[in-house]
This record gives sequence, C-alpha cells and structure tokens, in this order.
Amino acid sequence: MDEFLEKFGEKVKGYRELCGYSQERLAELSEVSTNTINSIENGKTFLTYQTLKNICSALNVTAPDLFNIEVKNYSVEDKLLHQIIVRAKSLTPAQQKQVIEILKTFE
Repeated sequence: MDEFLEKFGEKVKGYRELCGYSQERLAELSEVSTNTINSIENGKTFLTYQTLKNICSALNVTAPDLFNIEVKNYSVEDKLLHQIIVRAKSLTPAQQKQVIEILKTFE
C-alpha cells in the first residue's frame, strides 16, 4: 500500500472521528458512497477534486489540513473543541451570539 495514501486516509479518518461522524454520515455529506470513504480511509484509493472539496466541507477543514499528513493522536479536548466549532458554524449569527453569552458564564 502506498504510504502517502495510507497517511492521507488516516488523516481523513481522524477528522471524521473528531466530528463524531460514521463513515456512512461522511459519505452522505460528501455525496459519495460509504465504500468510497472506506477505500480512502484505508489507503486503497485517492479521491477526485470534487470529492476532496465535499469532504473538506463536510469535515469543516481545508485541503491543506488534510494534506498535512503528519498524523497525530487527538486529545479528548481537541475532539470536543472541533465538535463545538462544527456545530456552531451551522447556527445563525444570533444563535452564535447566544452561545458566546452562555460560554461567558463559565469564566
């Protein structure tokens, strides 16, 4: 197996897990099959430009984030923070302001 594809797949899987997504959910959000996500994560295949864009959008990351193939283990704090960010981006600006006000109560 190609080392680059293996590390790239690990990176996609790591971000998918940070988001709390199953392979099925990421496939749905990326408009590809679950088999495609599985093949990418297992380093068996690479992806098209459009699939790259869709995966980046679904995972709320940039292409450079995925191509930085230094694989690292994410801490629980990293995972929680990423989940907060992903969910906050789907809120309206008014809802985001409410979340900020709630977070301020923890200071």
